[in-house]
Amino acid sequence: MKHKLNTNNNQRGFTLIEVVAVLIIIGIVAAVAMTRATSTRDYDIISQVEAVKAHLRVAQSIAMGLNSSQGINFDSQTTYYLYDAANSAKKLLPGQNELTVDLEAKKSALKITSVSKNPVVFDAYGSPGTETITIATNGGQIIITKNTGYIR
Repeated sequence: MKHKLNTNNNQRGFTLIEVVAVLIIIGIVAAVAMTRATSTRDYDIISQVEAVKAHLRVAQSIAMGLNSSQGINFDSQTTYYLYDAANSAKKLLPGQNELTVDLEAKKSALKITSVSKNPVVFDAYGSPGTETITIATNGGQIIITKNTGYIR
């Protein structure tokens, strides 16, 4: 007995090439949509907020290392500097070329809108004192926890 091959061409489905082509098109559309949904300005602001936090931590570390009060003074919405609280002398922050950090000169969109206690001064233990300090920016808040000096 011979087996007869099915020669009926009414099979339905997609070829592998069609499936791959559709997946590639979906991937391209998703990539374009993602780049339009997020802007580099948002990433710039977030990274600058992190840089301000790092500068606050530097002031805190220097205060603990030198056993003397050190701080950051926010003198406008776009400028701040490290200083020695004992003699109010400006100091150079690591990685900076100028005594004052100027966010506008860095072409940053970050703005410091308010500081609950300015200047922010850390004692020899790294504490900002008995009040929690809030630094409001257009990229979110920076909070320095009272007594512990935890920066978030």
